[in-house]
Amino acid sequence: MAAQNSNYRNAGIFLLLTALATAISVPARLAAEADLPTLEESLAAIGSAKAAYGIGGVARMVGGITLVAAAIPLRHSLRDYSPAASGIAGVLFVASGLASLASGATAVALAVTAPTDLKPPELMVLPEEELAFAIRWIAGSVGFTLAGLALVALSPVQWQMGGGVLRVAAVVAAVLGVAMLFIWLDAATTVHRITGIVFLIWLIVAGLWMVVPRLREMIIPSANTRL
Repeated sequence: MAAQNSNYRNAGIFLLLTALATAISVPARLAAEADLPTLEESLAAIGSAKAAYGIGGVARMVGGITLVAAAIPLRHSLRDYSPAASGIAGVLFVASGLASLASGATAVALAVTAPTDLKPPELMVLPEEELAFAIRWIAGSVGFTLAGLALVALSPVQWQMGGGVLRVAAVVAAVLGVAMLFIWLDAATTVHRITGIVFLIWLIVAGLWMVVPRLREMIIPSANTRL
C-alpha cells in the first residue's frame, strides 16, 4: 500500500508541475504576439519579444519533461483497475511529453536566432527557421493530440474505479480528449483555446486528487484498503 500511495503522490506532483509549466508557457507565448499571418511577421515579433517567447519555450520543455515523469507512476497507480488502458494512457502521455519537449526546444531556438533589428519586408526567413516553425507547430499539435488520446484511454479506468463522481469525470475526460483532436482544424481555434484551459484544469484537479489521500478516500471509500 505504501508503494502504491507513493505512485499516486509522485504522479500527482508531476501532473501539478506540468500544470504550472503550462500556466507559464501559454501566457508567455501569447505575450510575444508571434502567431501572425506570415512567418516574416512572426519572426519579427519573436525578435521583439525574445524573453517572453523564450520563457514560453523553456516552460513548454519543462512541461514535456514533467508529463513524461508523471506517466510511469500514473500507470503503476492505476494498473490494478485496467492494466491495458492505463498502460496505453501512460505510453501516450510519454509520447505527448516528448513532442511538447521538441516543440518547446524549437521555440527556444527561434527566440535565440530571431533578429532584433529587422522588420518585414527587409526580414527574410531562412530555411532552417522555416523548418523550426514547422517543427514547433507540428510537434506542439501532435503533443496536444496525444494528450487528448491519453484522456480517452484513461476514461474507462476512471469508470472502472467506480463512484458517481469518477464516472462523471470519466465522461468529461473522454469528451475533452476527443475535443482536443480538433487542434488540426483551423476553423476550431476557439475550441482549441477552450480545450486548452479545460485540460489545464484537468491537470490541476487530477494532480491534487492523486497527491492528497483524503480526496481519494472521499471519492473512493475503499481507497485506503485498495491503494
